[in-house]
Amino acid sequence: MVNFEKLFYTIDELYEILPLGKNSLYSLVKREGFPKVIVGRKILIPVKGFNLWIEQNSVF
Repeated sequence: MVNFEKLFYTIDELYEILPLGKNSLYSLVKREGFPKVIVGRKILIPVKGFNLWIEQNSVF
């Protein structure tokens, strides 16, 4: 049995995860330092990179 772990989020998946509107989400993704892979016109967000970015940019 093969265990496939999700490697990337799409913008639509992040929209479901984060409490942000689409415009704010696109602004966030375009920021320098935000983890992303751009393939053609598709933006993919690495799950591990996103989780690390959240940890590093959270204010406690």
